[in-house]
Amino acid sequence: MNERFRSKGPLTELPADRAPAARTSRRPGRRTGLRSLVRARTLAVAGLAGMLVLAGCTDDGEDEKAKDAEGKVIGSGDAYSATITRTEGGVPHITGKTLDDVTFGQGYASGQDHACSLADQVLKVRGRKAEFMGPGEDDANINSDFAWRAIGIADIADADFEKAPEDVKDLMGSFVAGWNAHLDEVGADGVTGWCAGEPWVVPLEPKDLYAYARSVALNASGARLADFIATAQPPNAEGADDVTTTTAAAGASTSAAEDTTTTAAAGAVATEGEANTTMTGPTEEQGSNGWAIGSKNSEEGGGMLLANPHFPWQGELRFWESHLTVTGDDPSDIYGAQLLGLPGVGIGATDEFAWTHTVSDGNRFTAYKLTLAPDDPTAYVVDGETVQMTSKDVTIEVADASGETTEQSRTMWSTEFGPVIDFPGVGWTDETAITYRDANIDNDEFVEQYRAIDTAQSFDEFVDAHADIQGVPLFNTVAVSKDGRAWYADTSATPNLSDEAIDAYEDALENDPITRAAADSGAVLLDGSKGYNRWEEVDGARDPGLVPYSKMPQLERDDYVFNANDSFWLANRDQLIEGDYSPLHGTQDTERSVRTLQNLSVLDGADTERLAGDDNKFGLEELQVAALDDNAYTAAQLRTDVVARCEAASDPVKVEAILGPEGGDGQPGEEIAPAGEIDLTDACRVLDEWDGHFDPDSEGAPLWREFLNGFGDESIWANGFDPAKPLETPNGLVESGADGDPVLINLATAQQLLESQDLKVNVSLGELQTDGRVDDGSAIPGGLGDEGVTNVVGRGGLGGTSEPVRDLLDPLTNDTGLTEEGYPVTNGSSFIMTVEYGPNGPEIRTILTYGQTGDQNSPLFTEQTEMFSEKQWKTVSLDSDVIAEEAISDPITVKG
Repeated sequence: MNERFRSKGPLTELPADRAPAARTSRRPGRRTGLRSLVRARTLAVAGLAGMLVLAGCTDDGEDEKAKDAEGKVIGSGDAYSATITRTEGGVPHITGKTLDDVTFGQGYASGQDHACSLADQVLKVRGRKAEFMGPGEDDANINSDFAWRAIGIADIADADFEKAPEDVKDLMGSFVAGWNAHLDEVGADGVTGWCAGEPWVVPLEPKDLYAYARSVALNASGARLADFIATAQPPNAEGADDVTTTTAAAGASTSAAEDTTTTAAAGAVATEGEANTTMTGPTEEQGSNGWAIGSKNSEEGGGMLLANPHFPWQGELRFWESHLTVTGDDPSDIYGAQLLGLPGVGIGATDEFAWTHTVSDGNRFTAYKLTLAPDDPTAYVVDGETVQMTSKDVTIEVADASGETTEQSRTMWSTEFGPVIDFPGVGWTDETAITYRDANIDNDEFVEQYRAIDTAQSFDEFVDAHADIQGVPLFNTVAVSKDGRAWYADTSATPNLSDEAIDAYEDALENDPITRAAADSGAVLLDGSKGYNRWEEVDGARDPGLVPYSKMPQLERDDYVFNANDSFWLANRDQLIEGDYSPLHGTQDTERSVRTLQNLSVLDGADTERLAGDDNKFGLEELQVAALDDNAYTAAQLRTDVVARCEAASDPVKVEAILGPEGGDGQPGEEIAPAGEIDLTDACRVLDEWDGHFDPDSEGAPLWREFLNGFGDESIWANGFDPAKPLETPNGLVESGADGDPVLINLATAQQLLESQDLKVNVSLGELQTDGRVDDGSAIPGGLGDEGVTNVVGRGGLGGTSEPVRDLLDPLTNDTGLTEEGYPVTNGSSFIMTVEYGPNGPEIRTILTYGQTGDQNSPLFTEQTEMFSEKQWKTVSLDSDVIAEEAISDPITVKG
């Protein structure tokens, strides 16, 4: 950024005519619940006061102890007061008498660690990035601004905030007050991280935070489509040729010039170095594993939880860890993590229950292929009636290198469903266009939902909050009670289609290649010319046109439930979730990913390593080991057969030349390795000696990765998935074919690729797979989802951040992410948490793989990454005395 880009005033103020749219610390011998702790302290204080009165004296020592607990006092005022104590990893433990006090402290601590992220995201959502940061590479900031103005979530949120429940307003207001208090304390020049001194780092208003929170709910819908919204222009529209498009044009009469640039800044999460050509991002980019282990499968007899979301290691979609304790009339105690810049806890644990989320396999929007009216590409036909699109003239300001701004305008188009999008291969022609309807654009219950979750006093209240509010935007919920009730539910916002619409869609999947292509990219594409494809309104839904809670899949068990981003159908082997559920929630009786099968085999006691022991009852340490075991399902099932096939081959294997990715003009890529013959003797030996794990010291893991990649869309399995046998299929190694043995050819090609980079076939994973955020990063354990490793790591997208990050080399091929520097990791396992409920309450262990801070110069930026490399965990204490003993800095009390 550049200091010459001038501030234009508060971020919410826009001209009316432009309104937008385990390393372990000391472990306590006893964990005391908050209510007991507060009650005991109240009685102790009362008793002490009585003795002091009788003795006619005072106790200055207790006063000093109280002052020590508060530490340095920052700020003044009597609206809020919170004490912040930091322990290992920089985790803030925040206490206050009321929830507003604690949220104020959380806002302050969040500002200390990640002020830049929230300030940047507010700028993005309000469509003002280009005003301060210039046009961006390939007009990325310009496109971002136009897209978010067209989506209009900031306008919608501003209006909704005025009528929001008072407790929601208080939540937003207290967090922002804390964030602003930190900014007031240090000034824009003193904030930590990449935005220090920037003119857009200014105090926020509660509605700014609310608008950003509402935008997060669009992360599987509108936010993922922002690139395509920005450049959607009618054919031959004035100025269309000046629009830098992120999509490939379908023909001469499409919306914009045939330039295929890509950017993360508009909001879509694309794999770095690749164009975003899918309507939703790759599953592994925002995947997760979530396990809830019930009383039957727990050594202690209480519930257990594994939280393992796979999210980006850079940008706004990182998690941030905190401990929030309310000590007043409505006490609560909660530990966990939340996405940067949001209040409360999104994945966490209390004395009563623990929960995590995984990204749902269902659909958060439906796309519509419009039949346009003759001679009018801005009108469309539904059931024979012509419907006119609506237009909105949007004007943004764009700064030049000197900081001076000029105005740019575009006309953004919408239908009754939502914005028109410029989707690759379709575009906007004289005959057709694509639009979409978003299930979360009106989700004004989102913030209320998580406030209710965080303040629930029992597991039943936690579950009821989902039924009563229905504000979970895009996640499965996997949760467990302290007494061992394991619960799974997909309560994500899901479009409600009529039976007629579903039948027509399923027929189109069979017969229409465009519908199939959209499905392959993650979208349900409906015929917009048919009125029956409008969403069906039923009683009980959160908003008109959505599936009601009564029709959402869920399951409670006493052994286990889990999810690994496949649909709801297989949450437990012995009790499939079957019934009349919308296919937009996910499919039934369909193939599961090998990562799902690895999760299932461990939980069901069918894994080769018996990670839960012979009794199939997990203890806390066993759960920690299982979380980061890094055994590949594909290797466990196939490695022995591959080695046997390899050893039986006596002759060298002929391989073709390996070419890099095609150029933008469709020309063949650069030759990486020439054609030749490969002797597989060493490869056979390496795989025979490999144990099937993806640990840093695993020799053979890179060879297996590249070997699997060679199969592409072809199956490595001899026998496909059978829904009646989810743990037994797929199985067997594919046989040799008329064109040769694919096993030997792909193994030889994998060896050829490694050797082309001067790598031995026994190169260890840790030599190649490292923290991609920094130079000479730590070796990272874990694998790819297609390998069947539960601990997923890889190369991921940046979301809609402006944060400067380390440049990565382009992959040699588009699939495994191998570059000339190895496999850089910028995505995957993020906030990892294990919880065990026993007689002393919850025992919690965590790793935040990329650390608590956005300051790349701080030791905390890589400290937990190094712990992750060594599979070390933080031991979490919820006891105030232990927290005080383990503090890594003096506590502070912040007031406002």
